[in-house]
This record gives sequence, structure tokens and C-alpha cells, in this order.
Amino acid sequence: MDEDKLKRVFDQIKPTQEQERVMLDRLLTGQKEVKPVSRMKKMPAVLAAAAVLLLACAFTVATGLDQKFAALFGAGEQETRLIKDGVVQVDQRHTYENGWTVEVEQMLVDRYTLAVLLDVIAPEETALWGEDYSVLATSDIEPESEENGVGGWVSGSIVLPDDDPGDHHISILWYRGPTTYLQADAQTFLGGEFTITPLRLVEKITFENLADFSQERHDFCVKLPDQDSGRQYEAGLPIQVGEDNMVLQSLYVSPISVAFMIQGEENDFRMWGPAAFSEIQSTTVLNLLDGQTASVGRAVSQSYNPDTGMGEFVFQLNQIVDPDEVTSLTILGQTFSLGGLLPVEE
Repeated sequence: MDEDKLKRVFDQIKPTQEQERVMLDRLLTGQKEVKPVSRMKKMPAVLAAAAVLLLACAFTVATGLDQKFAALFGAGEQETRLIKDGVVQVDQRHTYENGWTVEVEQMLVDRYTLAVLLDVIAPEETALWGEDYSVLATSDIEPESEENGVGGWVSGSIVLPDDDPGDHHISILWYRGPTTYLQADAQTFLGGEFTITPLRLVEKITFENLADFSQERHDFCVKLPDQDSGRQYEAGLPIQVGEDNMVLQSLYVSPISVAFMIQGEENDFRMWGPAAFSEIQSTTVLNLLDGQTASVGRAVSQSYNPDTGMGEFVFQLNQIVDPDEVTSLTILGQTFSLGGLLPVEE
């Protein structure tokens, strides 16, 4: 990158002279520790690195989405603009008496999924590294208790990649699916407020308690967005589930998730429903206008109520998609066009 191009980059982002000086000094100091090179020879590489750093910061400000979220979806600026309505900036922080700190940075919300970006900071003498951690938390949106039926993957957490695995800081994505046996018209993550209360940081495999926050409970309260970034459709289309003739009752597609409800016969003797339900995650594909496809990733929530015969499925996508570009949905090898379906007006 020549000096004219670098100057244009700096002019567009408009850092102050003091910001430029501090950034360059830090970069130069870091390179001195690697090997001695003359200041003039290092300058083009340092300026290029500074430009990349500034552009990354400008990208975060422009889209509103934290870079950890963007990296999770492999998204660029164009894709993240699709979910701007679901981005909630939180920036709430609490330090517990045991020396641990939890910070809620940001939330990503649509109708049926909610993800919370948490930073967990240990006391300086405690190193956190690897991926074998889970945050146990409670919220004011809990699964409903039912005498019959099964549900799973309503909530959980995953550790995000760490640039410095030897430090005492990790970033965790805590997620919540809809309450089990969702009442589609009443229980969504839109509007109102949401409260999350961290309880413990545990080792994922052994569930060994690493940090206990329950003795000093702290609530993080967040106003949820009113605008839905997705499209809800009433379908009422026949679907073959193994040997069962069932009905695809509704569909939902957002830039980050897909959800649908499948209605079977009431009073089903099979607690888990049709065996073919186990194949839904691996066979669900979104078909896009340009001929490409988008697959589903993590299962957010899956449930079946044999009393009502209703199965509910919510999955996170592997990439951000434009709901307006989704032409059809393939489930269990059967393709359902969205062309003849009208979105439900809220």
C-alpha cells in the first residue's frame, strides 16, 4: 500500500493526530521486540497495519455488530446490516466480591433466538484458556414445565475463539431458545425486557465449579428490540415425516435462524414423536434466489408434545442470509416454496 492510498484511508476514517501517534508508537514498540529493523523500513508495514486496525473499528461502528458475533457467522459489512434491528448494545459490567468480573457486551435477537455476548474476567492469578467452559445462568424467560413431552437445547453456552489463550479473560456466547411448547403468537423475544443472571462458570465436561456468582446474584436487564428482522409465514402444507402424514404449520426465516412447527395427530403414544424427527437438522436447507443454499447449524431448541402432536424446531444458520432472498425451504427432502405464502403481519 503506497503512501497516497494510506493517506486516503486515514482521511476517510479521520483519526485524530494523537490517535495516530499512539497507534504507531504501539505498533513500532511491538516490532522492536521481534527483531531490530530500521524505523524507515518498518514504516510502510506499520502504516498498513494501522489502517487495517482503523478500518476494523470503523466497520464495527458502522454495522453495530460486535466483531466476535461477525466472526461467528463469517460475515462482512453487507451481511451484518441485515441484522441491525436485532443488535442490542448492552455494555453492563459487574465485579463480584470473589474478584471475578462478568460483562454483558451485546445481544443478538430475533423472534425465536436470543444470544448474549459475555466477557468473563478472572482474577489476575487465574488463567483461562481453551474451550471447556460453560456459563450457567438463569433468566426471566424459562422453559415451561410439562408433565408430558420432551424438549432440548433450550439454552447453553459456547466459548468463542481467544486471541490470547494464556490470559485471564474469555468471551462466551450464551443462548436461549423459545420456551418449550411455544405459543407462537404470545411468547417471542420481541419487545419488553429481558433479564439474565449469571450463576456459575463451570468446567464443561466435569461441571467442576470454577467461579460461583450465585451467592452475590446480579441481574443484567436489557430492553429487547420491537422490530423483527425475520419473516413469519403461516403454511398449512402437508409434509411426510417417516410414515406419518403431518402438516407444516408455520415457517420462520430470519437472517440468522430458521424455525418451524409441524403438527401431527394428538395423543401420540411415542414420547419422542416420529423417528424421522431426528433427521430434521441434517436435512433442513434454505434455497436462495441466486441458486445457492444455506444450511442450518446449531440446534437452538427442539421439542415435541405428544398430547398435542406438535413438534417445534429452531436452528441457527451457518451464515447470515437475506430473508427476501430465500425462495424455499427443504425439510426431510421435501421442498416448500415461500412464493405462495404471505408473511404474517404483526
